[in-house]
Amino acid sequence: MTTQWTGETVRALRTALRMSQRDFARLIDAGQRTISGWERGESSVNAAAQLALDTLWVTLDPVARARFEVLAEETDVDRRQFLMTTAALAATAGTARPTVSPAAIDHLRTTVHAGMLLDDSLGSDAAKPLVDAMARTCLTLLPACPELLKPQLSQLTAEAVASSAWAAWDQRDVKLADALFAQAFQHAENAGDTDVQAGILVHRTDLAVWTRRYADAADYADAALDIKVRDRRMADYRALRSAQAFAHANRRQDARRQLKAVSGDHITETTPDDSYAYWMAGWVTSDVTGSVLEATGDRRGAAESVEESLQFIPEHATRHRALTLLRLSRIAAPLDLDRSVAAAKQALALSRTNTSPRVREKYAETRRLLAPWSDTRAVRELDAFATPA
Repeated sequence: MTTQWTGETVRALRTALRMSQRDFARLIDAGQRTISGWERGESSVNAAAQLALDTLWVTLDPVARARFEVLAEETDVDRRQFLMTTAALAATAGTARPTVSPAAIDHLRTTVHAGMLLDDSLGSDAAKPLVDAMARTCLTLLPACPELLKPQLSQLTAEAVASSAWAAWDQRDVKLADALFAQAFQHAENAGDTDVQAGILVHRTDLAVWTRRYADAADYADAALDIKVRDRRMADYRALRSAQAFAHANRRQDARRQLKAVSGDHITETTPDDSYAYWMAGWVTSDVTGSVLEATGDRRGAAESVEESLQFIPEHATRHRALTLLRLSRIAAPLDLDRSVAAAKQALALSRTNTSPRVREKYAETRRLLAPWSDTRAVRELDAFATPA
């Protein structure tokens, strides 16, 4: 028996789909007044509507499903029971059963990885439609996948859903991003791929640091460190992000220990086909080390480390370069205002190529930090540069 839909979960589903009551009513063949009555608690969802809502739920793409989970979590419904019982319908949803072959998975992998690289270079405004479509495709194919191929497709699904999480994060929807990372981790567990499992926990560590949830970041880092990984590049990246989390959580000895664990063997990036931590490179080591030094109070050392990383960032990684420049600007402001403003200007120029909302948000934060120097020539020139005629 399926858990009963309530007015609260109907509202959460409609909101997740970003639909008006009228459009949602048409989607499930009901009246707008009926939907309104459910959501206001004036009437209950009948049996026919229960089935229609169940069927709609199992066809959701991963972004809408994660958005629903976030919204439903904020209500009083028994979300876990609801998701477990409704998810059981996924195996029977739809009638077409495509043939999933090794070649098909290889084609999917090429496109998923292309979406990841596109997001790195142009930002989520450009890449999100492709990234979300690939995650949806992987999830749709899983029920039809032969058992022998399921680990491969589950691993790819984990990567694809995690890419949707990165895109949501770039769009500043951090709750949705965290929910998607949680989904991705489940698929990585199903695949038995410990490198991707650790990588997704590292993503959650990074997100928690970004949102200043430092205790959560340290917990995710501890969990990631408990996983045995085979990929040495992933081991280095995990150590770096764990050091960052521990530094912010005031676990300085643990932070130093993890920094020492970084091998330094990975100077240049590789490709997503070669490693899930394909972006791990010398510039990442310098950049994250700078963040650790900043968190532990060594502002001058942090500025030097972050500035050193800039020369090694590849040209296509425009978002990474812009965010690194903005970190340098914030660190350097009390030490060298001209240096700080020059870095902010470079980041602004890059933001006109990579239209990442995350970069725009960090620029606004950086400009607020520069407010005490608003009357200086350097900051006035920065403001003029930010609003060209």
